[in-house]
Order: sequence, then structure tokens, then C-alpha cells
Amino acid sequence: MKVFFLILMVATSPDDYVKVKIPFGYTLIPITCDETFEKNVIFKNSETYFKNRIVMAHYCLDENGNYYNGYKEKLDWELGH
Repeated sequence: MKVFFLILMVATSPDDYVKVKIPFGYTLIPITCDETFEKNVIFKNSETYFKNRIVMAHYCLDENGNYYNGYKEKLDWELGH
């Protein structure tokens, strides 16, 4: 099983934010960071929300703390590599 973490920068006030770390895993079909992001936020009025708070940024990390986007894994799976 491949595990990675979606990290969201969520506004808590006009001058502050918190990092929200959400774990994800897959065993067969790889999922990209962007697909994970789109499944976990709500798009409304040209803004992005997570639990009624504005999301300012996002990125993903793998189990080793390296940046993860998942496109290589998804492409390899689609090509049967």
C-alpha cells in the first residue's frame, strides 16, 4: 500500500493559518495529489473551502517527507509498467 499525505494551508483568521495533514493510501490504482485535493475540498464562489474555512494552498508528501504529485505513478499504472 502506498501512503501519502495531503497538506492543506487553511485560513483561521485574516492574518493566520494552520496546516491540516490528511493521510491517503491506495493499493491498486494510484491517485494524484490534485485528485485527492479535489475530492476533499468544496469549490464555491471562486474560492476553495475545507470544513468551512478557506484553503490558501495545498501540496502532498510521501511517507519519507518528499513531495508527491502522483502523476508518474498514475502514468506507469495506465501504461502497465
